[in-house]
Amino acid sequence: MTVESKPLGPRKQSAIVSRATLDRQRGTFERLTAAGLLFISFAGSIAALSGGWAALIADPRPGAIAAGVAAQLALTAAEWWYGKGRGPWRYRLALCVDTALTAIGYGPLLVPWLTTYLATHGLHGGANTMLAWAIVGIASAALAWYPEWVLID
Repeated sequence: MTVESKPLGPRKQSAIVSRATLDRQRGTFERLTAAGLLFISFAGSIAALSGGWAALIADPRPGAIAAGVAAQLALTAAEWWYGKGRGPWRYRLALCVDTALTAIGYGPLLVPWLTTYLATHGLHGGANTMLAWAIVGIASAALAWYPEWVLID
C-alpha cells in the first residue's frame, strides 16, 4: 500500500523537506525500525535461554547464546512462513513462544521498575505486579508481530 502526498498549493518558503521526500524515506525507516525490533527480540530470547541478563553478562555461554539465536531464527521463520492464514495454528504457536521468550528475557528488567511506578501511582497489592507483567507481555507480543507485519508482503 503506497501512500503519496499531493501538494495542496505552492511550496512553503519555510519548508525544509517535501512530503514526497518523506514518502520515499518512510519505507526505509520502517524497515530499519522493524530490523532493530527483531534484533531486540533476538536479544530477549538469548537472555531468556541464558538465565537472564545478569547471567548473560557475567558468564556468556556460547551454547545458550547459540540456542537463543537458533530458537529465534526458527520462530521468526515459522511466523513468516505461516502468517497471513497459511498455517494459523503454527503461526499462533510460534508467535506465542516468541512472545514468551521475549517476555522472560525482558520481564526481570522491566517488571520491578513498572511495579514501583504503578505502586507510586496508587496501584498496590499483587495488581501492580500482574499489570506490569501484562504490559511486558503485550509489548513482547507487539515486538514479535511488528517485524513480520512490516517486512513481509
